[in-house]
Amino acid sequence: MVLKSYFDGSNQADSSEYDRICIATVCGTSKQWKKFDTAWRKVLYKHHADYLHTTDAVSLRKDFSKKKEWTNTRVDSFIGDCVSVIEKTITIPDGVPGKRPRDGFCPVTLTIPFKDWLRAKETVPRLPSTIEELCATESLGFAFKWGKYIGAKKYELHFDRGEPFYGHILDRWQHPKAKQDLTVMKDVISVSEDSSMYVPALQMADLFAWCINRNDTVSREWHRRLHSLRYWSALLDYEHLIKPQRWALDKVASWGLPQRRSSVKNLSKPKRDV
Repeated sequence: MVLKSYFDGSNQADSSEYDRICIATVCGTSKQWKKFDTAWRKVLYKHHADYLHTTDAVSLRKDFSKKKEWTNTRVDSFIGDCVSVIEKTITIPDGVPGKRPRDGFCPVTLTIPFKDWLRAKETVPRLPSTIEELCATESLGFAFKWGKYIGAKKYELHFDRGEPFYGHILDRWQHPKAKQDLTVMKDVISVSEDSSMYVPALQMADLFAWCINRNDTVSREWHRRLHSLRYWSALLDYEHLIKPQRWALDKVASWGLPQRRSSVKNLSKPKRDV
């Protein structure tokens, strides 16, 4: 059994515009993704949309502009139907009141507030130099745990094109010493960048990331419906970040992975009103 996991993030490490970083991961088997893809593409066809990009759709811009006859009502109907597909294909674990257990894809979101990461970096300077590295590795760890839980033997990892998370995982997959120490990486058969325009699973991950990033301002019915679903959501705050596994930090340091510019400079910029 191969577990296919898709990763998509929300926000960039620039505190002048954002105050947190979010990443969504959705994991499923080939059979589960086939069922999901078929249903999702029917929704795209119904609403005459080539793909879903939540930020553009909600903002009525680019391919979802008013010039292309998109309105808030039309967008809400479209995304509402997308959420309906998720409701019908998401996993339902044992013990959910009023629900029968069901196999399906499994989503998880992870959020790190910038101010918490900056404080933690001062307390534990050996934390990863970029906040994206921490997001990527923590999310990957969840994918491996889910794979172990369902009995997966191999893994495929797919990242939205142009985001920094991909490079951190690719480094670990390609580096001989990292691959030797992280034995589970030997079971990864591919690490790729894909365009979300053509991959429904990435479009769904984008929707989860968008919604969790705006958890404090839920104003649309489809947003409330998505949050009512049973999915995992983790907040890595200061108290969590200052308790890394020291042996893991030592192990990563011994690999000599390529260095990237620290996020500290961007995150330390004065925040402007937006």
